[in-house]
Amino acid sequence: MKGIGEIGIVGSAAAVANAVHHATGVRVRDLPIRLDKLLEHLPAR
Repeated sequence: MKGIGEIGIVGSAAAVANAVHHATGVRVRDLPIRLDKLLEHLPAR
């Protein structure tokens, strides 16, 4: 059974993942989203 407070935070991880995708262009599909996961997929400059 879900607690009453849990219902409101279920979509927050998806919202953060979408924000990271829009900001960097990298889609991270597993949590937690860490900087090392992002850096390995970013193109080298």
